[in-house]
Amino acid sequence: MALDKSDAIVLKAFNWSESSRTVIFFTKKYGKIALFDKGGRSIKSKRGRIMPFAPLELTFYNSEKESTGYVSDIDIQEVFSFEKDGTLGRLAYASAGAELLRMLLAEENPQHQLFTYYISYLQQIDSVDKQFIPALLIAFFLRLLSQLGYHPSIAYCIVCNKEIQPKGDNPILFGADNGGSVCNTCQKPGDYYISLSPEMFKIFKALQTASLQEAAIVPIGLSKVTLLQDALTRFISSQAQMDCRLKSLAFIEKLKNSSNK
Repeated sequence: MALDKSDAIVLKAFNWSESSRTVIFFTKKYGKIALFDKGGRSIKSKRGRIMPFAPLELTFYNSEKESTGYVSDIDIQEVFSFEKDGTLGRLAYASAGAELLRMLLAEENPQHQLFTYYISYLQQIDSVDKQFIPALLIAFFLRLLSQLGYHPSIAYCIVCNKEIQPKGDNPILFGADNGGSVCNTCQKPGDYYISLSPEMFKIFKALQTASLQEAAIVPIGLSKVTLLQDALTRFISSQAQMDCRLKSLAFIEKLKNSSNK
């Protein structure tokens, strides 16, 4: 077995016994990898401190004969505590980012820029006013899709490539199953479309190219971000042929429903 090191962050941990678990890491050097953490849950083990949203230096044994390597040591470099106003919401949106990475990243496929981008995403979630956090998720979701080769066509009709121009209060239709926005001429009866107001369309289009810093000044309400999230979730579920619904945001849905009562 070869001993190796990489900057990393935890995406998910699966407990197998009172003392051991499998941990899925997003590493800067190797991309997404799953490692067996034997004895890591023991009270005496400092690796019991492994936690989400904490960039760390990971030391591990990489086995060529076995499908899963082994955690050797960790050195936590930073912890995002999300202690500002709206802690539970911050945790939910940070978890949604990790959930997307876990679902969509291929095994052992390095994504250096995406790794750095996710750390920046967590930094923004930890620091910005809570009203701007939903826009950060949409910007992160769109960048992740683009980085992995999935690029929803928002500004241009997916059928005829004509630029979409909002007219008055007429809604813009996003054909998630077909790959993007559809102009009035190319709409087909029976196809499924998500209706976006001109305002939401403009925000959606802007966030596709926005930096995290630019997204961090865009206020979007819970109902609006849910609509955009649903559009992207249905899009990638259709493109990747997998269920990409985000369990992390179930809490956000409960918040939205309770606020509407």
